[in-house]
Amino acid sequence: MSKLSKLPYLVVALFVLTLLAGCSGEPWMLSQSSSGVTLRWWSDEIADAQAAAMAGAYCTRMGKAVELGDIERDGSAAIGRYRCI
Repeated sequence: MSKLSKLPYLVVALFVLTLLAGCSGEPWMLSQSSSGVTLRWWSDEIADAQAAAMAGAYCTRMGKAVELGDIERDGSAAIGRYRCI
């Protein structure tokens, strides 16, 4: 089998891995800046405290503390906005 004929399998494998990464059980960043971070997570899988810890780690890397702005809920999805102060 030539290298070119293996390419579709590689593309499919990368696509599947990308989908699985979205279900990894950790919040993912929607946006980030020096003034804060916005995270999204499935609230039936992850506690708000876990998301806050991730936001805190992000702000700590910049030498700042974290402060919760707000959390929006839509079914089992949650979006948290955190400020780095």
